[in-house]
Amino acid sequence: MVEGAEAVAGRFEVGVETDVEFGRGGSRALVCDVFRPVEVGLDAPAAILVHGGGWRRGSRAGMHRHARRLAERGIVAVTPEYRLTDEAPWPAHLEDVKACLRWVRAQASRLGVHPERIALVGFSAGAHLALMAAGTPGDPRFSGSGGSGEASEVVNAVAAFFPPIRIQPGAERDNGALPASAGDSLGPDIDAAAAREASPIEYVGPRFPPTLALHGTADEVVSPRTSQQLFEALQAASVEVDLRLYAGQRHEFVHIEAMSELAMADVALFLRRVLVEPERFAFTQAEVFAL
Repeated sequence: MVEGAEAVAGRFEVGVETDVEFGRGGSRALVCDVFRPVEVGLDAPAAILVHGGGWRRGSRAGMHRHARRLAERGIVAVTPEYRLTDEAPWPAHLEDVKACLRWVRAQASRLGVHPERIALVGFSAGAHLALMAAGTPGDPRFSGSGGSGEASEVVNAVAAFFPPIRIQPGAERDNGALPASAGDSLGPDIDAAAAREASPIEYVGPRFPPTLALHGTADEVVSPRTSQQLFEALQAASVEVDLRLYAGQRHEFVHIEAMSELAMADVALFLRRVLVEPERFAFTQAEVFAL
């Protein structure tokens, strides 16, 4: 179903296509909603927004407000569903996100997307999945068979809101790590090797895509130390990385209307800088000395 384009003063109009099938999760179809800036051209960047909810709840509808704000800024925004823990165990969630990534790349021409300008934007558990996808392109342990298998799984950029970056066995929290029992994502009885395999920080290296980490300093669910640790690890690997810390903000602060507007502006600017016009945001040596 396609809704009419909605006019937004000073920004792109947005057309919305809902319930678009992008692949299969097990025996059923997986669907997404697509927010497209009208008349933006044929080579727009795309952002796949991955919802949070502890891997056991949440829905793509929770991403619509953020998706519309990105589309108003010229980004094709896709909000996919993925199988939750009560339907399928890990790594089904990640397989479904990768299926959507491959679908967007395979459908780039129809969607008006540049196939090398596809980003993942994840929130909490969704940020964990976005970072895992960014760090494991083509890894058969996590690819699944959800469709568009001929398309690349390379992620060109990633924005991670309050991301769990390290999973550890049991129920204890250690230096910002998220216990495996949280959300029952992997089950409480996983061993250390399986926990490491599901930890995005383990996949950081020079080939990791440009990354933006965003976190509230008063987050009571996922410690802001995780984003600081991610920033430091990526910086050490010589990966382009930005860190946004929002003073006094708690977990899921983007549910606050004003904070959603601010955060999506940050994400849109980051994607424009690293995917669309990197040369525009680069100082020359002469310009630096002239400051």
